[in-house]
Amino acid sequence: MKLVAIDLDGTLLNSQHQLVEENTRTLLRAKDSGIQLALATGRSIISAVEMLEQMDLEGYVLALNGTLIAHRTKDQVEILRISQLKKSEVQNAFDIALREKVTFIASNESGSDRVPFEENTELVQEFLIKRQDLRCVTVEQMQQKINDDSVHYLKLAFTNQKRKKLLELKQRLEEVGLNTIFSDTSYIEYVPKGINKGMALKFLCDHLGISLNDTLAIGDQENDIELLQMSGISVAMGNAQEHVMEIADYVTETNDDAGVSKALQQYL
Repeated sequence: MKLVAIDLDGTLLNSQHQLVEENTRTLLRAKDSGIQLALATGRSIISAVEMLEQMDLEGYVLALNGTLIAHRTKDQVEILRISQLKKSEVQNAFDIALREKVTFIASNESGSDRVPFEENTELVQEFLIKRQDLRCVTVEQMQQKINDDSVHYLKLAFTNQKRKKLLELKQRLEEVGLNTIFSDTSYIEYVPKGINKGMALKFLCDHLGISLNDTLAIGDQENDIELLQMSGISVAMGNAQEHVMEIADYVTETNDDAGVSKALQQYL
């Protein structure tokens, strides 16, 4: 194994969205063995890089579901590829979110712009804490950003604790050609067509000259399926969605039981 690609929420992080010491120790061992690390996440590049810093690791980031691919070293973050959404896609999605009154989040390399509707029904991992790169904006401010040709977005997200409401929104979006995926039980996302974590892994392997057969991927949610299918060895978390487990080669322990560490130890 030459490269391991790991999801964050529900996978590397525990159910409190925190790093697990046992996982970090095993990743440090993997680094010492010459194995490259890629964090494959729906989170922003800023949030993912913070995780690498906390673990004192260099590595690659497939951020925002593969729309932004970067290399983090001790000294800098080098952007390798960015995939932008069309303005018309952002506008259509925003209009539908407004009508359905579901929190709308538009993300790019500098952070995320969020238009909340019902705070008591909102549940987003990264918004549980105040961060400068997570900006709360009004409907009018969001529209101004969409109209601004100098502003672009890479990923859209919609969140609500009422799954039925999200499923209804998902259907409305599909009616205008915007096919979303779940990245958490209360969170659906949209990225440019043809972009996903799996294709991002392929790009990275081509960039590094690594065969996909020499990769291992670990994930738990619908947005990890292409990543697991693309990798040489696929591992689903013990807390993964059932249909994610079905397509994986192996199932490890849960994210609260250091499932990432237990999966990797077989290859170290």
